[in-house]
Amino acid sequence: MTFTGDERAQSVQVGAVLLFGVLIIAFSSYQAFAVPEQNREVEFNHNQQVQTQLQDLRNAIVSVPGQPSRQAVSVQLGTRYPSRLVATNPGPPSGLLYTDGTNNESQNLTVRNAEARNPETADYWNGTAPRYYNTGAIAYKPEYNVYGGAPETVYEHSVVYNRFREGNITLSEQAMVDGRDITLVALNGSLSRSASDSATVDVEPKSQSSRTVRVTNPTATSNVSVSFLSRLPASEWSVLLEDQIDPNPGNESNEKYVANVTGAEGPGSLYNVTIVFERGPTYRLKMAKAGVGSGSTDESEAYLTTVSDADVTVKQGDSEEITLEVRDAYNNPVSGVTVNGSDTGAVDPSKATTGNDGQVTFEYQADSVGTNQVNFSLQPLGTPFDGETPENVSVSIEVTAGSETGGNNGNSERIGLAYNNDALALDNDDDDNIPGGLEYTFTNTHNQRVAITNVGLTSQSTDADRLSDKLGGNYLPSRVELYIEGNLNNGYTDINGGTNLPTTIALETGPPQVSGQSDAIVYLYEFRPGLNDATNMSGKSVTKTITYTFPDGETRATAFTLTGDYSESDPDIRPPIVDFGMVKHNSNGNSNDDIQFNFRVADKSGIDRVNVTVTDKNDKELNSVTKNPSSGSLVEGSLDLTKNNAVNNNNNQVSVTITLIDNTGNTHICEGTIATSDTDLIDERGLRCRTP
Repeated sequence: MTFTGDERAQSVQVGAVLLFGVLIIAFSSYQAFAVPEQNREVEFNHNQQVQTQLQDLRNAIVSVPGQPSRQAVSVQLGTRYPSRLVATNPGPPSGLLYTDGTNNESQNLTVRNAEARNPETADYWNGTAPRYYNTGAIAYKPEYNVYGGAPETVYEHSVVYNRFREGNITLSEQAMVDGRDITLVALNGSLSRSASDSATVDVEPKSQSSRTVRVTNPTATSNVSVSFLSRLPASEWSVLLEDQIDPNPGNESNEKYVANVTGAEGPGSLYNVTIVFERGPTYRLKMAKAGVGSGSTDESEAYLTTVSDADVTVKQGDSEEITLEVRDAYNNPVSGVTVNGSDTGAVDPSKATTGNDGQVTFEYQADSVGTNQVNFSLQPLGTPFDGETPENVSVSIEVTAGSETGGNNGNSERIGLAYNNDALALDNDDDDNIPGGLEYTFTNTHNQRVAITNVGLTSQSTDADRLSDKLGGNYLPSRVELYIEGNLNNGYTDINGGTNLPTTIALETGPPQVSGQSDAIVYLYEFRPGLNDATNMSGKSVTKTITYTFPDGETRATAFTLTGDYSESDPDIRPPIVDFGMVKHNSNGNSNDDIQFNFRVADKSGIDRVNVTVTDKNDKELNSVTKNPSSGSLVEGSLDLTKNNAVNNNNNQVSVTITLIDNTGNTHICEGTIATSDTDLIDERGLRCRTP
């Protein structure tokens, strides 16, 4: 038998070798192309996540002026690739989060030509000396394995943006300028963290409050300005501030006050950018200092200022409280500081230490008729006194022999919570672009702080019978129905689904507090006809009744009507302002059943008459009285309800209507129902005011 070679197995071996080669090539291709592409996607998605987290960090920093507590923000510095069965990954990518310039004293934010309206605050904000505040940036620099074109993400001066080789792309709006509001938050501290895991950044308020200082240019040839170093050139800041730059300078109706944005080359890769504001308007300056990382520093006292009036009038034999406040360079209160009073014979105590609100209160005893000057200082007694230096305050006190008439040192409209006639119709960030909200300020004309407890609202327009912000998310001033920004504390109420008008809104948070002789800002968003889009509130009126309490628990209520975009040059369409101390039903048996009232009323054109009417639950008039007070004077009295046995202890429900008419015919009506005896409408928050 002859055997020949069997070659059938060779084809199997060749096939196996070829298949193995194909697998090697496929794996190599997967490792060389697919794995990097998948890892690139992982790195790209991580970069998007970090950009969002940097915006969260930005929000925490810019909210420091209204946020007294520390906030923590997590930033994922690196990422992890997905596990692979056979293919291999490079080491996990990391990133560097670091501060730049925050401890470099030469890198400043500078405010120039800003003079405070308050004469004592103007000792510090004098419009002559520039004020310098060290600040810088915080940036994230990725170190990816594949995504080579990833940007560096930077926060500085309220803006987050991406830095690419080809240019910059902003991720957020600027929050430094909003109409006449200038908000500056300096960044302090040192931070440098590089890792593949997450890092927590604590944003700590080092100088914080919701206080605003009203400033303007000191001369006719100067402009309030804010300068800072930035990695963005002035041209890009002009774009960021585009909706704030006034295309028609001098026209205040458009509520744009930035005259221009200038720039020049700065040190290294930085630009020196200056925002120049228009001359004439009064700006609301709010400042804060945020600390991150390590090495952030606290602020000490910078100046002493008045909270109550710098000029006081008091009757002989009476006493008057004088409240002062110690502030740091950011205009925020400093606690634990001793303030010395120079006149120990008439001032009690001779020295006092500031509380958490930075305030101290002295009591002046008016012994003899005449004009006296009382001095207060942060310096020890015996130090030469100069009333024009920031650490010293002089208060002029006029002691009179007769009783005072009128209201608040001759200013007939400065009663209670005095409306400043500055209401603006504005839009929030919804989709309709209709100015359906109202923003305005009022002044606490009392010499002590007040706390706002609730606000009554009555609309004078049929197409504005509902208040609803229609927005969710952060509880910011324009994203809730009612927000009150006091210089001591803020408060707000967010009503799910809104509320119909008229209504009374209690403050959910706070309460907002306003120190004596200081301003507060009120935000109302937005007025609507039912559930429809917002109503343009330009020229439309809303009556407000603000109930507030003093530190000793006394309750009062101020009522006034505000009109969107009202100007002092317009005809007087405002009804009187009224500040209520008491509208009380006293019932102590049929022999003593009456309504007692006291309130102060004021109007620019003067008061024509005031009528107080009381009716029973069947609308039968029980008694009434008409008075003709002067503007700013106190209206007080009582109405006997025992006439003809109209009221007895078993039928105590009465309604009180107070009608105020000024000399131009504008009318204000305040009314309420007292259901039980010995009840005060003011204490019960049962008073609501409107215009007919």
